[in-house]
Amino acid sequence: MEKKTSKEKLNERALDALKRYKPGMDTLAKERAKVNKYYYGKPFGNEVEGLSEVVSRDVYETVEGMMPSLMRVFYGGQNVVEVTAQGGADDEDKAKLMEEKINFDFQKQNKGFKILYQFFKDALLHRCGWVNWSWDKTPKWKYHSYDNITESYIKDLELGLFGNPHIIDEKVVVTEKGVDTNGMITEAVYNVVCREKIKQSKPLFINIPLEDIIFNMDMKDVEDLEGVIIYRVRIHKRKLKEYGFDEEKISDTVSKYDSNAELISRFSDLGGISFLTDDVKSEFVFIHFCYLYDFDEEGNPIPKIVPIVGEEVGTIQVNKYGRPPFAVITPNIIAHRLVGLSSADSVMDIQDQSSAFLRMILDSGYLSNNGVTVWNPFNIENIPERLLPGTQIIMKEEGDPRMVMSNIPPTQLPAHIVNIYSQILPKIKARRTGLTDFSAGLDPKALATRTSGGISQLMSSSLQVQELITRCFAETGVRDMFVADMQMNIDFFDIEQNVKINKKWETITRDKINGLFDITIDVGVGTGSKDMIFNHLINMLNTYGGIANAAKDPNIIAMVFTPENIRNILISAWEMIGFKNAKGRFTANDTTEQTGLIQGSGEGQEIPGVTEAASIPGINRGGGQGYPQEMAAMSY
Repeated sequence: MEKKTSKEKLNERALDALKRYKPGMDTLAKERAKVNKYYYGKPFGNEVEGLSEVVSRDVYETVEGMMPSLMRVFYGGQNVVEVTAQGGADDEDKAKLMEEKINFDFQKQNKGFKILYQFFKDALLHRCGWVNWSWDKTPKWKYHSYDNITESYIKDLELGLFGNPHIIDEKVVVTEKGVDTNGMITEAVYNVVCREKIKQSKPLFINIPLEDIIFNMDMKDVEDLEGVIIYRVRIHKRKLKEYGFDEEKISDTVSKYDSNAELISRFSDLGGISFLTDDVKSEFVFIHFCYLYDFDEEGNPIPKIVPIVGEEVGTIQVNKYGRPPFAVITPNIIAHRLVGLSSADSVMDIQDQSSAFLRMILDSGYLSNNGVTVWNPFNIENIPERLLPGTQIIMKEEGDPRMVMSNIPPTQLPAHIVNIYSQILPKIKARRTGLTDFSAGLDPKALATRTSGGISQLMSSSLQVQELITRCFAETGVRDMFVADMQMNIDFFDIEQNVKINKKWETITRDKINGLFDITIDVGVGTGSKDMIFNHLINMLNTYGGIANAAKDPNIIAMVFTPENIRNILISAWEMIGFKNAKGRFTANDTTEQTGLIQGSGEGQEIPGVTEAASIPGINRGGGQGYPQEMAAMSY
């Protein structure tokens, strides 16, 4: 028997993985479709005609309640990404430049806010969020229109004498070549539509719909050497040859969308997926990029990509990124698993129970206002098994109606039913999700009736669950994204790029950002508590002033209350409010005059503007503008 080559073995592994793992993904898709029904508040299917069909929206409330704090932490005023030099003092300036470059890449060259928003929402709803990254060198096209230009001018456009080379898409003759009245030969004149090819070199981040990802569910992480990740992408048929496929051998069936339960549920409010069968879509096909590891003779891993269309295998490629180019997050990590549990998982049963109790309460109220009247109780056997609110049963019998008419008194709803719905279930939900009326700022009356210390403790406790989810996101998929951005810039950035840093333009090249760095995701301050943190910073500023004034020593004042310390606190406070570019607003200025103002000139001199009980309006501890007195008086 002829021994199979390494290529043949790799192709078989990829095809086998696609066939074996897809059924498991289809099962997960059905589960995610169910979550979508809960999120949209769709009926459960157990509704009874004539009775309440209301559906509680606990999944929706949980997910949407967590999203603002998550986005505020990761996309607020402060820079979430901090790049530090690891290669010595020479890399310090490079690290700062790399930090600005990463922020520019993510926020300006990619739709950073949308990427993070979909990333987080997928995870909160469906257990995991996936983002694919790549280095994009696809040229950008800029369109132009020129009127009354000559053939020679068109040639200059094509050669790039007026910028980048232009491609002529439309050329209309205005005037034919001819001879003027003086006998001189005149050139032909044209109206032209063309496009300019602009070179690009940048990272690209794409959110992946979960139905487009296939993997073995025993994977521990994305870089598991035994793992296989398959990414399904729709491409135009003309691009198939780039991956080693013969377009003529590709069946038309590979262009069709499958009946994926999750995809159908996502578009259920738009009439289903019938719109996905447009003729133009037949020009596109599904290609599966299979990311896995091959091994050399010594057992060292070599990352490979095997493209698959239908049953056909294309040209195997070496994965230039060194690992599968995916970032994955999950809200509630389960040890030794790539995918954990979602926030929706923690409240789906509560939505079932809340809906049941709410229906009882509504039906009871309706029954109290619309009782059941029974005529001819002597023929009680004729009454249906279930009497609906407001039902009247009329039996045709002779006699005095007063003798045959009877009202069935409504059954009083037990008090514990209302208590379970209004008290117990919300407490269970709060323990699981960390969402409370206090943390959401929805119950000002309750805030007013509690002590400041109790409020602080309650809010701190409720935020711990959300803070843990935030940290899980930060240290896994979010960090992976920014590390990939940094490494791709070092490996592939090959153009000059102008970036505005602190209101100054800086030309970035690969040499200026090539170094040894580490990345930290700065979310240690917690989620949803920026008002508290802002107050902490102001208290810190007050403390600095108190220390300096108490010392009565210019040397101590100069050591503790430096312009740099003040500037850093003000920058942090400004960012907590939500303003961007705080560093540009508080520029460093170490003039002798300012230094003297801070240091003072003798014993007993107070620091202007930072005396005890700070004089900054609206942010002092004695109650300020926009804050309830009880909140402003909190002690931490």
